[in-house]
Amino acid sequence: MPTTDVAEDAQSFTAALVAVRAAADAPERLALLEALLAALKAQTVRDIEPDQPLFDALFGLLDAALQSTFKPDAAHAANVLTVGILALPEFAVDGITIGDAFLDLCFERLSQPARDDPSWPVPGVGLGGGGSGAKLPGGVRMVSGGALSPAQAKRVGGSAAAASAAATPAGPSASDVAQELITARAVLEWSYRHQPALRAGLRSRMGRCLLQMSSGGVPPPGLRLLLQLLSTIIAGFGLPTAAHRGLLQSVLVPLHRPAGRLDETTPHLSLYHEPLVHTMVLLLKAQPQHLVAALSGLLSLWPLPQDGNSAKEVLLLHELEQILVSYTMFVDTIYIYLSVYLSTSINLCIYPCIYLSIYVFMYVYINLSVHLYMFIIYI
Repeated sequence: MPTTDVAEDAQSFTAALVAVRAAADAPERLALLEALLAALKAQTVRDIEPDQPLFDALFGLLDAALQSTFKPDAAHAANVLTVGILALPEFAVDGITIGDAFLDLCFERLSQPARDDPSWPVPGVGLGGGGSGAKLPGGVRMVSGGALSPAQAKRVGGSAAAASAAATPAGPSASDVAQELITARAVLEWSYRHQPALRAGLRSRMGRCLLQMSSGGVPPPGLRLLLQLLSTIIAGFGLPTAAHRGLLQSVLVPLHRPAGRLDETTPHLSLYHEPLVHTMVLLLKAQPQHLVAALSGLLSLWPLPQDGNSAKEVLLLHELEQILVSYTMFVDTIYIYLSVYLSTSINLCIYPCIYLSIYVFMYVYINLSVHLYMFIIYI
């Protein structure tokens, strides 16, 4: 199908999206998707004025792809098409109705569980989470992966027939599932950014989903993506509200609670700690009045010495340092309060915490000395 035919106007583009979902066979569906992707690459779709039927067809197509009613190559193409379309400024329109069931499906995809497999990549292309080849610490992957290679099948005792069968993928590959997660995040970000009526509901679902992800066993890789999305939302916060304090106390602080470990040196918290720290620092920079609540919450979740979870303690020490460094613009009285508060509370943990106490006192002493010197020079 010529590119100009599918992108002539909103009606023709909508008809092409509907035709993809209704295609009689896989080759026809893939050919239609390739024509749509060609129109996206040629930028001809930017001349379209999107409307509700077009978005209904686009999200209906993605719904079918996420529910595995397509072959893997067609599903991957549908995901790439959706991300590309939503990234266009001409498609940043409000007043679009999005079904709750479809949004639930996006959250469900981000919540996919994990299992051991050192070949599984962390989805993070273009999202600040590393390249397409990044891997989870400890080798963690989502459930729906590809099949064993013939060589792997033989190594575990399979026959020649089993090795041949292993060459046929049993499901989406690692890159396909990673693309699904990226697409789910893109849909939720577009919905929050351009559909103000959905924001309160999305924040509520996001909080529940984050807590559910961290409350089981190994956290799913989608947890990192959801935290990255949350950080972009926090960056746009205005005046402080009770909801912002609730986000800190009911979602962000409890995300530090998991005490599980992949091994002796890799706590579950490490799988998503970097975007979590970034999110915490963004919130506290924008609303510093929540600092004491944040510190109290973090210290209340400090591992006990008998737990032997020193790796988690190192992560929390690093986070406290990042929070303190972000408050260099505070007045001296805040420094004094923090030094006393942290020194009396944090020494309950093991030896490395002594370093932090010394660091805090030295930090306060140096800052007070500099301010006093500047005051004398000014007088």
